[in-house]
Amino acid sequence: MLPKISLMEELKKGGYEASLITTYNAYLPFYEEVVLRRLVNAGVRHNVLLMDANQYAASLANHPPRLAGRQYSLLPVSVPGAFHPKLVFLTAKNKAVILVGSHNMTLAGFGFNREITNLVRVQGERDGAGIGIAQALWAEIDSWLDTYTPGIPDHVRSMVRRVKEFAPWLDGQPATDASLRLLAGRPGSASLWEQFTGLLAGETARVSIGGAFFDQEFSFLQRVSRDLKPQRMTIAVEPETVQMPVNSHSLGGVSFVRADRLGCDEKAEERYLHAKFVLVEQTNGASVLVTGSANPSRPAWLADGFSGNVELMLARTGDEALLTATSLGCEDIHGLPALTPDDWHAIEINQVQEEIAPTNIRTGIALVEDSRILFDSDLLDDLSGLTFTLIAGDGNSICQSNDAAVEGRLAVLNFAARDVQRAAALHASSAGEQVLNLILHHAAFVEEQARSGTQRKFRDALLSLETDTPDIGLLIQCIDKIIFDEENPTPATPLKPHSRAHAEAIAEIDSPETLAIDVNEMRKHSKKRRLDHSSDFAYLLDALIYHLRAQQDKSHEEVDRFGRSEEEQIGADDDPESEIAQLSPERQADLLRVCNAKVRTLVNRMVAQLKLYADGKQPLSKILVRLLGVLAVLRELRNCDGRVAWVEKGKTTVPKEQRLMLLEAAMFNLFERDPATQNASLLQLEPLGEDFYDSDEIARLKGLLLWLAWDCGLTMNLQKPNWETPEACEQRLKQNAMVLALAQIVGSDETVAETARHSIGGLTTSELDWLRDIQRYADNCFNLSGNLQTLRQGEHAEPGDLAFHRTAENWIVRLVASRNGNKVALISLKKEKPRISFLAAHLAIGQLTSGDWQG
Repeated sequence: MLPKISLMEELKKGGYEASLITTYNAYLPFYEEVVLRRLVNAGVRHNVLLMDANQYAASLANHPPRLAGRQYSLLPVSVPGAFHPKLVFLTAKNKAVILVGSHNMTLAGFGFNREITNLVRVQGERDGAGIGIAQALWAEIDSWLDTYTPGIPDHVRSMVRRVKEFAPWLDGQPATDASLRLLAGRPGSASLWEQFTGLLAGETARVSIGGAFFDQEFSFLQRVSRDLKPQRMTIAVEPETVQMPVNSHSLGGVSFVRADRLGCDEKAEERYLHAKFVLVEQTNGASVLVTGSANPSRPAWLADGFSGNVELMLARTGDEALLTATSLGCEDIHGLPALTPDDWHAIEINQVQEEIAPTNIRTGIALVEDSRILFDSDLLDDLSGLTFTLIAGDGNSICQSNDAAVEGRLAVLNFAARDVQRAAALHASSAGEQVLNLILHHAAFVEEQARSGTQRKFRDALLSLETDTPDIGLLIQCIDKIIFDEENPTPATPLKPHSRAHAEAIAEIDSPETLAIDVNEMRKHSKKRRLDHSSDFAYLLDALIYHLRAQQDKSHEEVDRFGRSEEEQIGADDDPESEIAQLSPERQADLLRVCNAKVRTLVNRMVAQLKLYADGKQPLSKILVRLLGVLAVLRELRNCDGRVAWVEKGKTTVPKEQRLMLLEAAMFNLFERDPATQNASLLQLEPLGEDFYDSDEIARLKGLLLWLAWDCGLTMNLQKPNWETPEACEQRLKQNAMVLALAQIVGSDETVAETARHSIGGLTTSELDWLRDIQRYADNCFNLSGNLQTLRQGEHAEPGDLAFHRTAENWIVRLVASRNGNKVALISLKKEKPRISFLAAHLAIGQLTSGDWQG
């Protein structure tokens, strides 16, 4: 016998971070109280369970879950036949284990039945064979989510796909293992039988089959007999439990035998035979053994384009097949005792013993967002006079509502937030009878469970900034890993206009922006798409930009180490010596010294990346996304100045020289495009595509660049001093050109201005006049560019004037540096080429007076 695979022992080995389990039916109390508990105790934080939709409905009626939607994601899968795969997928950064077998998520399936389970270990990114199996498996999971989850909130599907983010090795190079293949059956794809027979070559000597369920016409067995024409064909069953017809006379030449102790240890009690296998031995000595979830039936093996089951099997070929079959006892079933008349009588009276779901109760999943509950409005079709009841995990009612609004494809209910947080399910009744039973998926809770180790470390380090013991080293270590591991982003996929249960879509389209702005001040503020990032990078942006965790309610008012304002400190009975002892000046200096050193390393690395882009060694898309992350971090650190106890008054977390170095590197590497290669620049992003240049991230990046310029003290100076030296004039014009370029990235995009406004206002609201000046300058450039006929001729250009090209498209407004006859030199933000020349006749000249810059 092969060594027994203990599923529970595998779960206890540890080292994994995420699990995805699929099953036909499930005893959910067993999953929650035994399997999930062991997963969590072993360090597996993100857990997902997929099950057949009909069995899901039966479970909700008979054994409802208590923890689904909070501690794990539970997803019903609706298939024309049955969702029948039995899979356990445990993964971590450098390894995984894949279990494909016949076991359901029940106590019997995990411990008492006679099951066959295949175990495949993946040993990191160099395990090509394991990666090949895993990639084929994940392609099937993606297909299930896309095809068989109608009406399920997008967030639930996204949590299933989040498991893949714990397995970076999945992007490695696959290799084919000739002895081991994954077979996956579903309606619309090649049937399992077609996949299986594709592994055969030559005549068939013997066929051995075992299973617990057969179709009523023996369609599959007839197909095997017809296609393979075996010299001998034997079917092993357990008479007391097997579900199959008794008209075996329709199968000429087929033997039915008792499974007896097939799959049992000698000392083990005989148990329910739930294993499924097919072994084909050919006359040329070759063999193929396939084991997994598929019973020997038409729905399992012969699915067509319209009906059939979803199944998973693993096929072994060559010597491995026969050795495994022999070890399992599958190879020698031809010598087992034939079924007796009493056995056939036992088979005739067998009944399917499955829990049946109430047919009048509709089931599904509802998404919880704060005080709102959202679900697919199709679930309300033909229903009226409904009373909705929130149900707690213990089954008790919490509160009721009769007001369900329909917003597009979603039905929306509002309850008190405290009631929603306690709820595990939503029931609806009509005329006193229950008609709806929905599990509540608490997005925030599940999202937190799905955090990677890096995200959790980053969050803890970020929160530590507010304490007396900030973990600066860990924070920068996480940031460095997250930002500089970010791959090229890809445009977000447009939403399908008729897709169902777009909970996230509704939240993005209809909900107020996190960064709220005065409606009266709105310019261009259409909803922008977000780019796709690694989950770690997306979490960093969420923490530092979109959720504004550290920016909310901040002011420049000084607070003590307990976060209290001067007014709140009045009358406080604190021990001053204790405070001093906990955070002495020496400790303050040490923390700030570490912070400044780490920031210097981070800035130097970003500056190096900017230079790599200028040298053509990094794509602009990657550079801009990385710069966004770095600027968000620097802004977070700067917001600590004057607020937290470990930053001494008058000191800063981000030295000004580091800010100036980064600003100059950005200005002199990102704002000019190379005409020879026609590449993009921050002012001309069209070559990167609309989905990228009009993305929310790029708008936020531009806003943070404005913040950095303000933080560095960059201002427009139009007044020429009487005795200005050439060097001083050059520096003044260069700074003016930088301000001019920054004004042009604002354009009419309110998201840019909004991000800058929140960033500057987070430090001091008294400096927002600087931003208003920038916006006024942007408007002035736009107005002048639309009235070139009113501007002066290029022959009258003076240093500091604005230059517009009369015919060029997408012209960047530039400052005049000098004029020499019919040639005008304009300032270029490129160190190796600080001037570009044009014929004066091609230019129109405008001017800003100092009045345009009055606060």
